[in-house]
Amino acid sequence: MNKATTLFLTLALVFLGDAYAQQIDFSLVIPPGAFTDPYSPGNQSGARGVTGPYDLDGDGNVEVLVTDYSGGGRVHVIENVGVNLWEHVYSTPWNDSTGTSANSRYAVGADLDDDGNGEIIFLSGRGYSATNPNAAQFRPGLFVYEYTGSDDDYGEFPASIYDFPNDVPDRWSSEMIAVADIDGDGVNEVMFPNNGGTGFNQFDNWYILSVTGDIGSGFEAWVEEVRLSTRATENFDPVDRGGGSAQAIHPADLDGDGQLDLSLHAWNCFSVTNGRVTGADTYEFPGDGAANGWLHATGPGLPCTGDIDHVSLFGGVVVDIDGNGDDEIFYPRFQTGSVAVLNYEDGEDILQVTTDNLILDAIPLLTTLGITAGDMDGDGNIELIGSGPAYTPGSFVAGSAPLWIRIAEFLGGDPEDPANYELVEVEFPESIDPAAFDLVVRDSAGVVTEFYEDGNGGPEFASKMAFLGDPDNDGFREVAMGFQGVDDSTYVYDEVFNSGDSTYTRTVRSSEANTGRAFLRVISSDGLVVSIEDDRVVVPSDYVLSPNYPNPFNPSTSFTFTLPIDKRVSVKVYDMTGRLVKTLVNDEFYTAGTHQATWDGTNASGTPVASGTYLYTLEHGTFRQSRTMLLIK
Repeated sequence: MNKATTLFLTLALVFLGDAYAQQIDFSLVIPPGAFTDPYSPGNQSGARGVTGPYDLDGDGNVEVLVTDYSGGGRVHVIENVGVNLWEHVYSTPWNDSTGTSANSRYAVGADLDDDGNGEIIFLSGRGYSATNPNAAQFRPGLFVYEYTGSDDDYGEFPASIYDFPNDVPDRWSSEMIAVADIDGDGVNEVMFPNNGGTGFNQFDNWYILSVTGDIGSGFEAWVEEVRLSTRATENFDPVDRGGGSAQAIHPADLDGDGQLDLSLHAWNCFSVTNGRVTGADTYEFPGDGAANGWLHATGPGLPCTGDIDHVSLFGGVVVDIDGNGDDEIFYPRFQTGSVAVLNYEDGEDILQVTTDNLILDAIPLLTTLGITAGDMDGDGNIELIGSGPAYTPGSFVAGSAPLWIRIAEFLGGDPEDPANYELVEVEFPESIDPAAFDLVVRDSAGVVTEFYEDGNGGPEFASKMAFLGDPDNDGFREVAMGFQGVDDSTYVYDEVFNSGDSTYTRTVRSSEANTGRAFLRVISSDGLVVSIEDDRVVVPSDYVLSPNYPNPFNPSTSFTFTLPIDKRVSVKVYDMTGRLVKTLVNDEFYTAGTHQATWDGTNASGTPVASGTYLYTLEHGTFRQSRTMLLIK
């Protein structure tokens, strides 16, 4: 493998602050009672999910979707704008600041209504306040934001929400979502598992949904094609399927007949069951008591507790790794780090699952969390790319390089045989990511020692990931990775020993912003030697709008705007009611660098305006930055 290029998506990607807002509103509107800084310590720890590649707005540029927990669950769109250059171009708005971290764990892009406008699809609503002031626009359910027709814009509110009329809507938590026309009827289905949460196990279900009509028209109709329980505890579905929390549902051609099947996984002794399509919107699953209808791969059956209660926490990846015409599914084992493979041979019944079909340790010590697949080095052999170990204070003190990913290259032969995979660890030089650990200076009765500890987010680790191919056409194949455990600030603490009760009293000596806080990295390779280079993701705070001078002013004032890349921008003046007064720059192309604008205190007709406070803005894509100025006559 050649170089692994890391593109950093830092704190500025999602912290818009007082001066920045998307054009979905004149300013960033945060619901009453919400914390004003979503990235203050403890409120955010990174991106749970990353998916792609997409081109949802049809502009020819590849996009990646990044999910985070803040504001009731949000999704950010990162677009490729050049060789090794990406830009944050859109974020879904705030939903409800009271929402829990179960929201927005995964988002997918698709065109569910086949109208040419791509959609962003994700689950949100868990923990929303009963008095959410935005409840009408952001009720819990499956959120769909649709491309509006303006470049990189997916709207101020969801175009549609499916709110699950048969279930308690506040229980939604899903680690993955899949979209495919699984039944071949020309309509895409949305498939996902739901972990109903403690006390709500009757809502541990797998779902298959579709929609008819035009999304956003108000006349679209959601169709619940499948609502399948993991256990025989609900009246609607009395079949036992192994129990546990639903964790994954993957469409795959398991038997090579050209028709997609379904693999369903739950957190109960690494439980797996399958289903097949029998017609449009119709499916077959093993009945109650069917022979080998489900498998507890790590234990003989219920109860499933202790060291046999294993799970593939983030689900698996579907790939025909041996090129024989049928798909394999690779499921990471959260508890062991080995990867299981679900594999069927010609003639086997996919409605039966045995230990001959699900091999638990096909690839030892690859990943506990995220996994993706693709030909990274261009040699014709598929690689499985998975999350490596977290980067801990101990790793930092020992001088160890981060090992955020591991790669297993398939060498050919039987995909069930561990000998047919070559494991590669990719070292990331420490210098690319400044240590995001807190320093503790401890005074133990006059003996001073220093040590590092994890901050509020815990150790930094790669979570979910997506193989992108070669989105920027530079000959390098790329993988996008979401990162968690990334604190916004690092602290220095003083600790003093208390002899009376043998405890320590801790105080904060200092704190500073974590400049290496990355939510997204993209690695790339062309098959030669491994190296790491820093690259760039442009974020809204990279656009700088200066204070005007003079201020107050009469009759004119000037200010500058600085662009990080070549860009079409607008510069406008508004009054304090949000009414447009004058356009100084109207969607014009400017090169990267600093440019000057002047306002002479007149409106669009050239008439002098009254004394007062005005806003001037720098607008690009879906983002708007503003400052105030005072005209005195």
